[in-house]
Amino acid sequence: MRLRKTVSLFITLATVTSFIGILILTENFVLNNRSNKFDEEILHSKRGDVDIIDSQPQNNENTEYNEDSLYNNLEIKPASDIQMLELYKQIKFDNKDGGVWKQGWNIKLNNSRWNQQRKLNVFVVPHSHNDPGWKLTIDEYYEDYTNSILNNIVAKLKEDSRRKFIWAEISYFSMWWNDISNQKRESVKQLLKQNQLEIVTGGWVMNDEANSNWLSIVHQLSEGHQWLQKNLNYTPRSGWTIDPFGLSPTQAFLLKNSGFQNLLIQRVHYAVKKQLALQTDLEFNWKQIWDDVGETQLFTHMMPFYFYDIPHTCGPDPKVCCQFDFKRFSKFGLFCPWKVPPKLITDQNVAERAALLLDQYKKKSMLFRSNVLLIPLGDDFRYSLSSECDEQFDNYQRLMDHMNHNENMNVQIQFGTLTDYFDAVHKEMKDEDFSTISGDFFTYCDVDDHYWSGYYTSRPFYKRMDRILLHYLRGAEIILSLTQLSRKFHLNWEYFETILSKARQSLALFQHHDGITGTAKDHVVIDYSERMLNSINNLQEVISDLVNVLLAEESESGIGDGVYKIDDVWTKQDSLSQQYEIDASNFLGFKTVAIYNSLPFERQEVVTFMISTPFVQVLDIEGKTIECQISPIFEQINKQLRILDIYELSFVAIVKPLALARYTIQTVEEKDVPSETYYSKIKLINYNKNDVIDSGVATGVFKNLDVIPRASSFSLVNDHFKANFASTGLLDSIEIGEKSTPVQLDFAKYGVRNKAVRSGAYLFLPDGPAVPLKNKNKNIKVIEGPIVSKVQVNLFTVNHTVKIFNYLGAEKFGIEVENLVDIKKTHNFELAMRLTTDIKSSDDFFTDLNNYQILRRKRFSKLPLQANYYPMPSMIYIEDQKLRLTVVTGTPLGCSSLREGQVEIMQDRRLNQDDNRGLEQGVLDNHPTRHIFRIILEERKTSDCFETTDTDPQGFPTLASEIASQTLLNPLIKLIKTDENVMLTRSSSYAPPTVNFGVGYSLPILRSGIKVKDKNYVGITLHNKRLDFCFVKEYQTLQQQSQTVNLKAIFSPNGPGTLIRSSLTYLHLYEERDVDEDLELSPMELSTYLFAI
Repeated sequence: MRLRKTVSLFITLATVTSFIGILILTENFVLNNRSNKFDEEILHSKRGDVDIIDSQPQNNENTEYNEDSLYNNLEIKPASDIQMLELYKQIKFDNKDGGVWKQGWNIKLNNSRWNQQRKLNVFVVPHSHNDPGWKLTIDEYYEDYTNSILNNIVAKLKEDSRRKFIWAEISYFSMWWNDISNQKRESVKQLLKQNQLEIVTGGWVMNDEANSNWLSIVHQLSEGHQWLQKNLNYTPRSGWTIDPFGLSPTQAFLLKNSGFQNLLIQRVHYAVKKQLALQTDLEFNWKQIWDDVGETQLFTHMMPFYFYDIPHTCGPDPKVCCQFDFKRFSKFGLFCPWKVPPKLITDQNVAERAALLLDQYKKKSMLFRSNVLLIPLGDDFRYSLSSECDEQFDNYQRLMDHMNHNENMNVQIQFGTLTDYFDAVHKEMKDEDFSTISGDFFTYCDVDDHYWSGYYTSRPFYKRMDRILLHYLRGAEIILSLTQLSRKFHLNWEYFETILSKARQSLALFQHHDGITGTAKDHVVIDYSERMLNSINNLQEVISDLVNVLLAEESESGIGDGVYKIDDVWTKQDSLSQQYEIDASNFLGFKTVAIYNSLPFERQEVVTFMISTPFVQVLDIEGKTIECQISPIFEQINKQLRILDIYELSFVAIVKPLALARYTIQTVEEKDVPSETYYSKIKLINYNKNDVIDSGVATGVFKNLDVIPRASSFSLVNDHFKANFASTGLLDSIEIGEKSTPVQLDFAKYGVRNKAVRSGAYLFLPDGPAVPLKNKNKNIKVIEGPIVSKVQVNLFTVNHTVKIFNYLGAEKFGIEVENLVDIKKTHNFELAMRLTTDIKSSDDFFTDLNNYQILRRKRFSKLPLQANYYPMPSMIYIEDQKLRLTVVTGTPLGCSSLREGQVEIMQDRRLNQDDNRGLEQGVLDNHPTRHIFRIILEERKTSDCFETTDTDPQGFPTLASEIASQTLLNPLIKLIKTDENVMLTRSSSYAPPTVNFGVGYSLPILRSGIKVKDKNYVGITLHNKRLDFCFVKEYQTLQQQSQTVNLKAIFSPNGPGTLIRSSLTYLHLYEERDVDEDLELSPMELSTYLFAI
């Protein structure tokens, strides 16, 4: 692959520094695979111990990327035959009764399609869908079902070479592999070699596609793929996604970048399926919304009917299809709901039964363009009984033999794998014979108005925990890799890699589509969360250990004393983390703290510690006293407010990219408190003086303490904007310069409708529009200072805090909102936060997918409220010609814009009943949950920039919102040194060799522990996110900048080295590159490289 010339909106780090006082680095993954098919002739060249595959796509061999490419020009709207937002505008969503195919129509056969020269080519694909946790934990399912399923399949496939089977979940497969004999392992390898057994997707789980961060998806894929390579030397080719509740193009993009050629999907809105079936577009080339040249296309098959079980996969009539599910014999205890049971296939009835089944096959094939037909044969945890396997395989083989031996039936039928089917389609037809589709398949609806938008928010405590685990995993991977690459230390690297691998597996397991979705039974959720809790604690220990090593190495003595501990203590799987209290009575007048920045740009941010004395000073890296702020901590007991003898100590930490910085907190006598130590100004509103209880110290410290019995409006101001608050204590407007914009924050509740099917873990079925919560006469605490100012309001079910920062670059973080939500005492209650503005956004709003891309949404009046809710993994925004309001989140949640100028974000859900989707319980295990949001209001700075048009289905984050999101998801890691006995005369830091990146670039993955053919590698993945610079004053300068990336400083600062470009999960190796070479990356691309160590 050659590096491509790009004319794009980049800026060097030095330029960024001058503009915003903060260095930006954002991720860029170069697309590895440039077409759906690779060259038949793959060049192998033995270089060292690794086979390098120089595979270039046939159809893009001479493609030039210039200023006319969408990658370089936002004015070009990428073309696709079907754009999902446009399709939604066209579909009536009238839900007409289609007869036996309730959500379709009466399919009429055209038998002239088939003859003896053109037979219908049918592949029956046996499978078993094994959820790694749902009603049972993964361990319980394994013991009760999965172990037997895999043992049965190996035995039954060996009995007859015509039999085939596919398997997806490597979490289960790896457990089983550890339990089986070497002889059985060899049988598995032989079945894979003979193509009787296929691994599809090969991820650790079949991940959710709404709530999962794209980086977590990569981890769950790579953990499975690395296991396959290590144990089976196996590379999957086709994706199998039959159960996630709505589908994201990000998933297809990541699979494409992992070397996949095909994908099968299932859970799509029934009206969308019907429309695509009418157009024979159920098979298509799924391309990314920014792609104007087709290089991201992945050939995709959409299953046409209601579900993936046997009654809904053989054809349009489930009553007929159910008769060919041979586990529904009465001896197995299963029955057909249509009350016509299956029949044993005999010589006497095979002709009649085969004709009945083939009629369904042919009707199904009428929905597709090719003459090749896919018939899945399975369901949840199928083939767990040996007798069940016999019934399915034997009866179908009798049917197949009859069909194949009767020429007048015009069919060729066989068991097949998923890739067998796709290969046959590609052999018959070209990719260009199929339509291209761009966009996503949210929000999913399976019947009537039962939209699956509830799970976007269900169990938000654990959704937040997921993001925290991802943060610590990424931080640990980077600091471990940099420590290894420094070649200064001789540590037990295998010990650290084992911890990181287990943490990846915990994170990967939770990406399962009944994990992060919040749709498992209570005890299963506990199992997921205990695994995540253990991993968080283990990752914190890894980071602490390596910080101790790095800072001890850099200290003046060469050997440090004491141990650094991360100031974020997780003790229970259902409780919020706590901070340490720095007890001034237990240390020698000083305390060393370290700050770790896992992002590749310099950061200036507020950090806060808890300390038992207000009389302190903070020393920076040079030993100079810096500004700090002391704020009180309150405890509300009934109507009384107690000011505690513990304080918040806040200061602005400055940390270089991927670096550590040390600061010293020193206690002093009250009379010696320096002028750089500030004490917050406090206003207690809607309190009486008798309500406030002082410890005795606070009054003397916080001399500016006012108790105000009656509320009125008030404001908080920094150098960038003014935030105005109503008398309720809630945000009312934001002033930028002389312009004031209403931004009215409130909370509202939804009930559940009074029908047979009601809201539950999956479904959001409200009883009408949200009802505002009453917020009058609530206690309000206002704390102001030179570093941070905040407003705290205790409302019904939520403790609401707004923070405004005061330092250079703080405008990029906007207004920070923290909601501590607790709805345990409610009944069928869903809480939403709303921001109401006068932005003329019409019925448009924008939400992200997996924190990777942003799509335009439309509020459709023809659809119910719950259909207009979408996943918000990291961001939502609305805009008009003058303003944009963005909200970024640290927790994946559901969101919408239900009226012009308004943003609504669900906070938590408590549902007392099941929603009839199989879980058989409500959602009643709510825990106090801390959500953090950042609200960014920006003025459009120029009218002549390349902005998306009103009809463009995509959107892009602004520079400020991208910074806000990255820093929110990857906060500075604070560490406190314990048991120290000597104060360093000069505090030191650790900073690795730095690499300059352009705006929009990031470094999502820098990890060690990758093995290819028994050789160890460090892997790096770069990502370049397209940004919208229309809200930056320096747009004209920015758009002229170009930036390349050189990784030599990271990998080989002192000598030559070689990078190997690889697929995203390291299974495909492409060309070598000299580490000295500059890499130039296009917006929205991913690029992965390996470096041998």
